Amino acid sequence: MMTSRITILTTLCLLWLAGATVVTSDATTTFSVSTIIGIDHAQRTITFKTHEGQTWTLQVADPNILKKEAVAKGDQVSIEIDLADRITKIIKLSEPSQSEPPRVKQDQFQDDLKP
Repeated sequence: MMTSRITILTTLCLLWLAGATVVTSDATTTFSVSTIIGIDHAQRTITFKTHEGQTWTLQVADPNILKKEAVAKGDQVSIEIDLADRITKIIKLSEPSQSEPPRVKQDQFQDDLKP
């Protein structure tokens, strides 16, 4: 009787630990606004700078991530990493509009200078 209770208790503890492992293995960290500093396709790593100014170089979990998301140096991205510090997801954020200051034609400038 005592042996079966210990077996049942041990089995329940092992099942609980296995369930806890599955739950924690799905955890990720997200860097919502990061700037890509460099991409090393040979090493499958991306170097990025976080919004807080930290620089990270991490390996991608799946090499297809680099092919799927057409990211380049200077892009603003959101990056998810897993518990093994591997990049699992990259989302390219919309690029800010880079409006140029209005150009003034030389003859317009000359007209403005005339008394």
